[in-house]
Amino acid sequence: MVDLKVNLGSLEFKNPIATASGTFGYGYEFDDFIDISTLGAIVVKATTEERREGNSYPRMCEAPSGMINTVGLQNRGVDFFVKKTYPKIKD
Repeated sequence: MVDLKVNLGSLEFKNPIATASGTFGYGYEFDDFIDISTLGAIVVKATTEERREGNSYPRMCEAPSGMINTVGLQNRGVDFFVKKTYPKIKD
């Protein structure tokens, strides 16, 4: 089997396959669809110091060449991430 390991600074990834920033949530939401352990990395969605509700609806619209979004970095804040989310995804 081919060794696909890649290094980014002091981090070593088993392969170069990573999700696009924010498109994969925190990863565990996709457990029912794919084996996320096959990915080299999951680039998680943005986390802000304080909780953010994000922008009001509508947040997306169709455009001739795709979608335009303005979610506004909706998230539960860094304390929630550290206490609840990170333990689920750290490995």
